[in-house]
Amino acid sequence: MATYTTRRMASASRSGAAWARNRNVQRHDSKVTLGPISHTITVVLILVLLGFIYLTQSAKVTSFDIGLAETNTEIANLEIQRDALAVENAKITAAASSEDTNEVAATMVDAHSADFVSAR
Repeated sequence: MATYTTRRMASASRSGAAWARNRNVQRHDSKVTLGPISHTITVVLILVLLGFIYLTQSAKVTSFDIGLAETNTEIANLEIQRDALAVENAKITAAASSEDTNEVAATMVDAHSADFVSAR
């Protein structure tokens, strides 16, 4: 049997390895024991909790995407309106410069609204 000296200068043998440094001398048994049904319920509850977390995170992304899509639609509508107003401004500018010589320009009246007008 081999004998060696530990850091604390206590001799120990290989057969007494259970008493070596950083080993527990006493075991502590858990007072609570779970059966297979309790384990299954615990796993199911953890999975449900993870599912709820996943759903809340994906709902945040979806609501962000919907808001972004609404903003993009509003921007597109404003660009269309800006282009229509630019065309109308060009027509009015061209008509104003030749109002005396242009018969159509002389009969034009001021618009009351800047909304789109439907063709009849």
